[in-house]
Amino acid sequence: MTRIGSRTTGRPTLAEVARLSGVSPITASRALRGIATVAPELVQKVKDAAAALGYVANPAARALASAQSQSVVVLIPSLSNQLFIETLEAIHDVMRPRGLEVLIGNFHYDVAEEENLIRNYLAYQPCGILLTGFDRTEASQQMLCASGVPACT
Repeated sequence: MTRIGSRTTGRPTLAEVARLSGVSPITASRALRGIATVAPELVQKVKDAAAALGYVANPAARALASAQSQSVVVLIPSLSNQLFIETLEAIHDVMRPRGLEVLIGNFHYDVAEEENLIRNYLAYQPCGILLTGFDRTEASQQMLCASGVPACT
């Protein structure tokens, strides 16, 4: 098969995976995401095609299409505190089996840095944000409210 690739990256595309496996792009997407309504034999064909092409899913494209990523942002004040490390491990243990990626931000007990991290991570359209503490800047609170992203402290 002649590779076409994405015009911008040159990487294999979902359309190529679908074409090689003989299914529609939506079926290929569902198969790769583990949606149960796709027949097991089709899932295998799609996975084989993806492996043959070296296809890696583009989370930015998925986030753009759904207006939400499969990422959960966790902002912590310190990576040197064992309590936060254990908490991160527990969060990861819960999120990963559900297909969610954990993005970690360390704000060093600085509310201005936390605000900056919130601004930067909201650009990734996370499906949730976990925050520590209760002190945030007014701008942080406004961004969180305006984003519509569930935030938990």
